[in-house]
Amino acid sequence: MNEATPTTANVTTTDVLIIGAGPTGLTLACDLARRGVSFLLLERSTTPSTASRAKTIQPRTMEVADDLGVAVRVLTEGRVNVPTRRYDRDLVVSEAVELAGGVHTTDAPYPPVWLSQPRFEQILRDRLTELGGTIHWGSEVTDLQQDDDGVTATIETTAEPDAGGRTVHARYAVGADGGRSTVRTLAGIELHGTSLTDQRWHLGDVRVTGLSRHCQHLWTSKENGLLSLFPLPGTDLWQFQASIPADRAEPEEPSLELFRRIFAERAAVPGVVIQDVAWLSLYRINVVLAGHYRSGRILLAGDAAHIHSPAGGQGMNTGIQDAYNLGWKLAALLDGADPALLDTYEHERRPVARNVLDDSTTRLGNVMRAAGENHGPSAQQGLTDEHTTGLGIAYADSPLTHGPGAGVRSPDAPCRNADTGRPTRLFDLLRGPQWTLLSFGSTTVQQTPDSPRTFRVTTDPTATGADTVIDTDDLAHHAYRVTGDELVLIRPDGYIAARRPAHDLPAVLALAATNGL
Repeated sequence: MNEATPTTANVTTTDVLIIGAGPTGLTLACDLARRGVSFLLLERSTTPSTASRAKTIQPRTMEVADDLGVAVRVLTEGRVNVPTRRYDRDLVVSEAVELAGGVHTTDAPYPPVWLSQPRFEQILRDRLTELGGTIHWGSEVTDLQQDDDGVTATIETTAEPDAGGRTVHARYAVGADGGRSTVRTLAGIELHGTSLTDQRWHLGDVRVTGLSRHCQHLWTSKENGLLSLFPLPGTDLWQFQASIPADRAEPEEPSLELFRRIFAERAAVPGVVIQDVAWLSLYRINVVLAGHYRSGRILLAGDAAHIHSPAGGQGMNTGIQDAYNLGWKLAALLDGADPALLDTYEHERRPVARNVLDDSTTRLGNVMRAAGENHGPSAQQGLTDEHTTGLGIAYADSPLTHGPGAGVRSPDAPCRNADTGRPTRLFDLLRGPQWTLLSFGSTTVQQTPDSPRTFRVTTDPTATGADTVIDTDDLAHHAYRVTGDELVLIRPDGYIAARRPAHDLPAVLALAATNGL
């Protein structure tokens, strides 16, 4: 049962209070729901947001989506390898895939996928419903108090049937409520950083006629910077992005008339009409990081903890991976794991955000510099690369990382089930909320109620056993760089916790048990 428990008419108890039902909060709720952890998910807005904002699902986030059971739908509704058509005013000068290009490989099966944030949120909401979870709309936290046993929150709700005030007692609270986080303020956690005063943008979701939807349309110029119209998959909308020249002291407020004028001045492609606007914004870029991700039993995730330039498409993805890192740790603590486990959340995730802040700021500067020099071909090409995929994120210095080769993402590989002969993937073995132990080589580890879910991975084509897979083409051994009999312990979030010789099984099992097996 995932739902919080009402104790009186206006008092509710739950294990985890999640504030914010954007992609970060939804990911955390889905992860807790499949683990059977009770939670209450609150959203200040009364209806889902329709603003596109983010639109890139990076490969590592696609692996999270795979584990949560939504990757197929993301691939179905999204697009890959969307080309960019470049213009000089109304003249087409080139067309090629420049952003988030990629193909799957045997060890990394997902490319970057283009899908607007509202569509991705809907997919997560549908999955949450399947898992038995609900969202409490129009609910705002007005006060948070905590002690050694939990957090007490005062909630004001405007939406029926929960309208009115109530109190929630939770063992932990997670603020996933965005850049203007109320939770962060109530917890007394400060933001540190700066505003990029020369980087301002007019953004919007618009309907356009006269342009092909198979590609992004891009104009760059020394005078005006960058103008982009990007077709949002699964909708009839386009994302409008126009940089505001740095010499404009006070930019105009966004409007349909302004967007039409910008297009006429910078593009003027005959027959193209911006019909209407579904969402618009004047976007000022802040680059800030929370001083801490945790204050006692209150934690921050997503934009509540870090805000940065959208360059590289890393913002939403970083928040989703925050939630994926945090979910299993909260569940383990609630089940009696070492309390020090929760300290590893900030230890692992805050350096990642620090790196994203620095990286995205550099990328945006390079893009705008290239646009200012009217060097169109390089204006976008440096926005995405192997770094922005998220596949290289590692926790080498984490207290949860033990031994050489640990702390990195566990790769995928195609294999064959030893009993049925059917194709399978290592990700099929890892999928789910549990710890997993891969035994490479000749050693078969006996599965017990107290051990991780265990599989033998062997190149022996004659091997048998329901929990044995045959690495037919040696791709699994190559991906994991295994040359002999070795145990690989994999955390619930898909990172390698330890690598040990096959004879060191007791130490491997002890490590998993300490951290919430």
